[in-house]
Amino acid sequence: MAEALYGLKGYYTSPRSIIGPRGDFTTTPKLTKLLARRIAEWIESAWKRQGRKLPVIELGPGDGTLAKDIRNSLGVFLRQKLDYHFVEISPHLAKQQQKKNKGTWHTTLSDTLAATRGAALIISNEFFDAFPVRIFNQSLEELYLGPKKEEIWQTCHDIPNSSLFKELPLRFEVAESIAQWFRSDLSKLKKGEVLSLDYGGDSEEIYHRRPLGTLRAYAHHMRLLPPDAYQNPGKQDLTFDVYFPDLIEWGEKIGLETESLITQAEFLGTNDFEGAGGAFKVLHQKK
Repeated sequence: MAEALYGLKGYYTSPRSIIGPRGDFTTTPKLTKLLARRIAEWIESAWKRQGRKLPVIELGPGDGTLAKDIRNSLGVFLRQKLDYHFVEISPHLAKQQQKKNKGTWHTTLSDTLAATRGAALIISNEFFDAFPVRIFNQSLEELYLGPKKEEIWQTCHDIPNSSLFKELPLRFEVAESIAQWFRSDLSKLKKGEVLSLDYGGDSEEIYHRRPLGTLRAYAHHMRLLPPDAYQNPGKQDLTFDVYFPDLIEWGEKIGLETESLITQAEFLGTNDFEGAGGAFKVLHQKK
């Protein structure tokens, strides 16, 4: 999954149109400016809470639309005070972002926090759902792919840290790579706040709808489930539903306090609880 998304010929690292009508999927910032306006309000509130205008770091900024609309949603005076940093590993996506925005670009959060001396407001929209995952079943077997991309289950003796192993859905994903990233990069945050928006929830929310797991691919706005999701690596998006209890627990291990976990509908002040507004969650953490 890591190679298919971020390798030399990976989905996110190879030049292609991936977001919008001509791409494989779309995101909330491409559909409405409401999210940007609400995040701009959150930034202003966070600046007041922190007593200073901390730099803003956006993780996985897509084509730069969200950043542009956030800046435009701030008042003229606050806009001038905005110190915006982009964390992007894809050269071609960085070029798209630079056409729409001004700021500073980095390839890792660790480098970005070094530049901001460990203080920042960190925001992300659909960032964690593109991390590589490991897949397990109730028998504590782990999923591997064979030479013909067939599924092979093997007994696992290296169980990662996740509360999902206490609940044991039929088949589930553990984003151990996120836990590693929390320790290697996010732990560098000394002072600030983190706002993470993504689709997912707790075990009941995620797996009662998808008992065979949530890993899927998107190509030309079509959803592909395994085994089709394993085909054409590097030419289609791979994603999964984020298990937020793990994000909270892993955050606490590096000193983050959970301020709130609400739906996107609650965050935006809309009634879209049945659609994306309910499927997406907004996690607010503070340090």
